[in-house]
Amino acid sequence: MKEEQKEFFDIMTSFRKLNISTMLPDINHGDFGILKMIDYCSERSRGKSVKVSTVVRCKNVPAPAVSRSLRSLEQKGYIIRSVDRNDRRNTYVEVTDEGYAVLRETDAIMNDFADAVFGRMGDENMKKLNSFLREFLDTAEKEVALRRYKGKKGETENEENI
Repeated sequence: MKEEQKEFFDIMTSFRKLNISTMLPDINHGDFGILKMIDYCSERSRGKSVKVSTVVRCKNVPAPAVSRSLRSLEQKGYIIRSVDRNDRRNTYVEVTDEGYAVLRETDAIMNDFADAVFGRMGDENMKKLNSFLREFLDTAEKEVALRRYKGKKGETENEENI
């Protein structure tokens, strides 16, 4: 691997390891994402409670990971769970007032953090970075599609189909 390729992947790994949770009040980044998704889904459904299966589907993470987060959020009093009386297979979750308070506080912290980082980078640098990253992502998506395993070793998509 070329040096600049290695450096790119090292930087991406460092971003994944960036411990944003140290800035958050009594909630880790994963639990915050689940809490935010519950809030988002409940707003979309114009209701207060959301099916757990909907959260799993919308968040696109494995059900056991969602279940762990829900358990943690419930223990902290940020959500409540209830079982559907008509169909016990369906479990619903709802954000509590305490959960909404943490959401507001965490959103404020994350917005302040983003404003500080993006502000230091400057608008022009951020426009360039976003443009480069968009182009990089588009290129990578095309390459993944070209190289997608199709059942026979070495068989790939034809580039004209992408």
